[in-house]
Amino acid sequence: MGDLCFSQGFKTLDIEKRNIDSNNDIYKIGNVFVYDYVIIENNTEYKLNYIAGLPNNKFELIKKSNDTIASKIHLIIPKLKKSDRTNRNQTEIKYLYAPDFSFISGTGVVENENNIWLHPPRSAIFAALETCPFPYVKLPIEIGKEWREKMTVNEHWSNEKWGVWSKKLSLFYNYKITKKTKLNTGFGEIDCYMIESIAESKIGESKLTSYFSEKFGFVRLEYEMVTGLKINYWLENYSENNHLEGFENILKYIDEQKKTIAKRTNLLETQQDRLPSHNTIVN
Repeated sequence: MGDLCFSQGFKTLDIEKRNIDSNNDIYKIGNVFVYDYVIIENNTEYKLNYIAGLPNNKFELIKKSNDTIASKIHLIIPKLKKSDRTNRNQTEIKYLYAPDFSFISGTGVVENENNIWLHPPRSAIFAALETCPFPYVKLPIEIGKEWREKMTVNEHWSNEKWGVWSKKLSLFYNYKITKKTKLNTGFGEIDCYMIESIAESKIGESKLTSYFSEKFGFVRLEYEMVTGLKINYWLENYSENNHLEGFENILKYIDEQKKTIAKRTNLLETQQDRLPSHNTIVN
C-alpha cells in the first residue's frame, strides 16, 4: 500500500501559519466524509473497476449498471506527527478508495475565517479534476460574490479523455456564489450555497458547480472537462470523532471498512441466492 502525497495552493488563498487544524469547524481531525460518484462519458455512466493510483494513474472503467462493489471515496482527516505531514500550512487529508483500499492518497485542505479550499481526489480518472476549478469558497458567504484565481498544471496530468497539452497549462478561474438552495442527501435535506466556476485555458473551458454547506462543507461537486467528460460526486455519509491518530489507526479504519463491505456483500449475495431463477414458475 503506497502513500503518495502532493501539494499545491492558489496565489490569493489565505493560508494560516498557526492553528492550522485546531480552529477548523468542518474539516476537523477525526472527521470522515464518504462520497459516491459517477463518471459520465458519451452519455454513459461509469464507475471505477480498477485503480492503480499515482504515479502512473492507470484505471479501468465499468458501466455503473454493472457495478456490484459500490465503490466510494473516503476523505479522512487524521492526526499526524509533524514529521509525517506533507502539506505545509494545510490540514492533512487522505483519500481512500473503497472497496479495495489498495493505496492512500494524501493532500490538503485550508479552512479559516476567510476561505475554505479543498484539494479534490486526483488518482486514476480523478486526475481530470486538475484541469477544473478547485472547490473554493470565500468567506463570509454573500450571494453574488465573485473572485478570480489562476494556477499552472504540469504536462503529466494531461490525457486524451480530459485534455492534452505540452509543458505547462495555465488555468484562469472565475468563481461566483449564485444562490442558496436545498439539497437532498443520504442524511436528509440540507441548506447549501451554489458556487459556479469556470477554468479557461488554451485547451478550452472546464467547469465546476459546487454545493457548499456551512456544516458539512462541499457536499456535491459537478465537473465538466473540456472534452465533455463529466465527473460528479456527492456526500453520502459523514461521521465525527473517529480515532485516526497516526498511520496505524488509519490502517485500522481501513480494516474496519473492509469488514463492513464484506458483510454487506455477503448479505447481498445471500439475498440474490434466495431470489427465484428465471426458469422458476412462481404461483
